[in-house]
Amino acid sequence: MESAFEFAPAIALFPLAAFVIALLFGRQLPKRGALVGIVATGASLVFSLWAALAVATVGSHREPLFEWAVGEPTSETGVEGIEFTFGILLDPLSTLMLVIVSLIALLVHVFSLGYMNAEGETGLPRYYAELGLFTFSMLAFVFADNLLMAFIFFELVGLCSYLLIGFWFRTESAPSAAKKAFLVTRFGDYFFLLGVVAIAATFGTLGFAGEGSFVEAAGEAIDAGESLFGVDPELWVTITGLLVLGGVIGKSAQFPLHTWLPDAMEGPTTVSALIHAATMVAAGVYLVARMFGYYALSPTALAVIAFVGAFTALFAATMGVVKDDIKQVLAYSTISQYGYMMLGLGVGGYVAGVFHLMNHAFFKALLFLGAGSVIVLAHHKQDMWEMGGLKSKAPVTYYTFLAGALALAGIIPFSGFWSKDEILYDALIVGIEQPVFLLAYAMALLAVFFTGFYTFRMVFLTFHGEPRSDAVRDPHPVGLSIKLPLVVLGVLAVVAGVANLAPVAKLTGLEITFLEGWLEGGIGEASYLAYSGAVFEGAEAVYATGVIGTESTTVLVAAGVSLLLAFSGAGAAWRLYGVPEPVRHTESLGGAYRLLRANYYQDEYQVWLASGFTLPLARAADRFDQGVIDGVVNGVSSVSLFGSGRLKRLQTGIVTNYAALLVLGFLALLVALGVHGGWFL
Repeated sequence: MESAFEFAPAIALFPLAAFVIALLFGRQLPKRGALVGIVATGASLVFSLWAALAVATVGSHREPLFEWAVGEPTSETGVEGIEFTFGILLDPLSTLMLVIVSLIALLVHVFSLGYMNAEGETGLPRYYAELGLFTFSMLAFVFADNLLMAFIFFELVGLCSYLLIGFWFRTESAPSAAKKAFLVTRFGDYFFLLGVVAIAATFGTLGFAGEGSFVEAAGEAIDAGESLFGVDPELWVTITGLLVLGGVIGKSAQFPLHTWLPDAMEGPTTVSALIHAATMVAAGVYLVARMFGYYALSPTALAVIAFVGAFTALFAATMGVVKDDIKQVLAYSTISQYGYMMLGLGVGGYVAGVFHLMNHAFFKALLFLGAGSVIVLAHHKQDMWEMGGLKSKAPVTYYTFLAGALALAGIIPFSGFWSKDEILYDALIVGIEQPVFLLAYAMALLAVFFTGFYTFRMVFLTFHGEPRSDAVRDPHPVGLSIKLPLVVLGVLAVVAGVANLAPVAKLTGLEITFLEGWLEGGIGEASYLAYSGAVFEGAEAVYATGVIGTESTTVLVAAGVSLLLAFSGAGAAWRLYGVPEPVRHTESLGGAYRLLRANYYQDEYQVWLASGFTLPLARAADRFDQGVIDGVVNGVSSVSLFGSGRLKRLQTGIVTNYAALLVLGFLALLVALGVHGGWFL
């Protein structure tokens, strides 16, 4: 099994090879490079499963691949020269994510055979090349063994998203959306870079795990109570952790850096499935999970993560209830669901957060690909008010999409219920002990209602009732390449929850928390890295936890309230939209409707912030710089130039002039001495 570790770099190299082949020879290849991408991602999936099996039987593995550079020692902190290396870290978390990314990428490539051909796209070699580069970047990010390598591939993921969102570059909207995504996420990544530099300068290492990791170094500094750059060590961990969190908030589209994601729907729907389910947006939450042992050293940082996540979950869910574009509904759903993951990690629910990351990858990829199938059926229409009646015309799309919708809404026994319920349970028991967290729990709980509402509003408007346009009265047929990925993901949306039936385990005492055992390294004879100890000790000890009566009562209360709200939201959608001829009820909300349709005027606010505040401030600073700073410097230089210009006239090159000046100078000196000495009195 250890041989799997030797071939682990190939997991990322296969899609990289597909990128090169599709880019150079795509026009000459069958299906314009699609088959190469399918083979490459299929191979990545096989090698990822092999690596996961090796971790389960042998243990985690960390291996440096090559040394990039060696930093100079810093005398101020005593930190020795830092080695900047590229390496791989294969452990339960990374191998789980490798399997998820490679599986979703494979299904997206297969789906693209039908979807992109239906679009009649001419740039397919470029499309498949960019998909390959995107997959390579995310896979390399996932198994990166240090923060610098993660940052590099984090940025490459952002570049690939820019290329794919702007794939239809001949339109006006797609390039604009791509630039917006690139700039907003770069803003967050600026703070991430500062965090990387600060951690490296402080601890002299950027390794995630094992001996000498920055997690271990930070823990030792806090235990010793030693000052870091004159700052309390826990405060310094908080500061550096929140700097890294800036990049997470940008990539995972959390408030306030979430505005790029709805616009990203301008890219192909297949790209949306990949970005939202397993790559770019998932990268931020994965990074928090990867660094959880570090964040666990700072309850303040975790509290920030929890409240940002809870607020984002509710904030985005409210906007999803009024959207008419099927992809826009799913976009705001993505923002909201990643908020749940952040909440789970923020309240110490490491397993719950990762569990929802896994389940969401399956059901959100299913919903986006299902939306792609609907768009093909409806002859490229995306407005749900121009759909309806597709249930009987496309049963495979309907029933698989319904499975994803039930998982998204958190309806038992679908996968989304188990992971979302575990997050809410963790938030509740923390809130019982520390009431301030009950606010975060309440926001997440209220978002459950809105999730159920917008999810089934989408289902009823799209598939039920009578056809509301000629496009869906005579739908375009979809082929096996579209149906097969939907079926695979539909099955996963139904059964993936059995990976961690925590509520059932708490009520019955049965050992059916397989994912928790996997993440703890308790499968087989796996000897987990020291990092896992920091993760799970932090998850258990970062907050004291309480219960309502007994643990079983708390489980039942948390699950019961969540299900009641989910069914209430779905029931409200059924009453309003589950009729043959639905009407636009949301328009009756008046000012609230306009506010939600305008996305709380966030784009307008950001434009004002840039043009009405930042730009005038920059211009004022420029005037101060040129008028005062440059003025002083230019004034000094002008005096110097003026004086040198006058003195320069003395240098004539005529010897008699120099002799005359010497005589005059000597006479002036005598006069001065005579006056001073009283010679003329």
